Parts: sequence; structure tokens; C-alpha cells
Amino acid sequence: MLTDEQLKTAFQNAVKSNDTVYLLYHFIEISGCFRQGIAKDDRTECYLRGKGDFGLYLRNLFLEFAPETYAELIKNNGKD
Repeated sequence: MLTDEQLKTAFQNAVKSNDTVYLLYHFIEISGCFRQGIAKDDRTECYLRGKGDFGLYLRNLFLEFAPETYAELIKNNGKD
């Protein structure tokens, strides 16, 4: 388990690579973290919530440790 400072350093080093930035952004997009609605099946809903929570976690890492990078991604709609 990383300490908060180790996590910050690791994330900031990771986002120095455009490939990593776009990969993380892709994970946020496919996580469905901004989806609306409820699944008909309880198991599916639990799965989708967990997947969405992970997407929000990644997004929060961007906002906390690399907000300029995330703002640039949003501005460019996640494209180069």
C-alpha cells in the first residue's frame, strides 16, 4: 500500500506520459461512473456501482494530483 505522498508522486510521474494519461482517461470513460439509472438485476447494479466507483477514484486522482492535465483532457474531449 502506498502512502499518500508515494501515491501523489507515482501518479504525477505516470501522467508525464501521454499514453498513460489517455489510458487512464479511457478507464474513466468505460467505467460508467457518470451513468444514470438503475440496473434491473441487483448483482448487475452492484457490479456497475463498483466499476463506477473505480472510475471516480481515478478521476479524483487526476483532480487532486494533476488537475491541469485533467482540464486539458476535458477541453480536448479526451483526444490528442
